[in-house]
Amino acid sequence: MELRDIRHAQGLTMKQVADKANLSESVVCLIENGKRNPSLKTAKKLATALGVTVDELIGKEEAS
Repeated sequence: MELRDIRHAQGLTMKQVADKANLSESVVCLIENGKRNPSLKTAKKLATALGVTVDELIGKEEAS
C-alpha cells in the first residue's frame, strides 16, 4: 500500500494526515501525487501518524 491507499483505508483527509504528522497539507499532497519524494524524517512522521511502518508506507514488500 502507498500513502494514498493507507490514508483512504483509514478514512482520513490529507489535512488530517498533515496535522497528525506536523506537516503542511501541500507537502502531503506532493508526496501522494509522486511530485516529491519524502526525506526519511518526513516518511517517519507520516508512518507514525498513520500507525504503519516506513516499509508499509513506501510499499516495500517483506523479504520471503
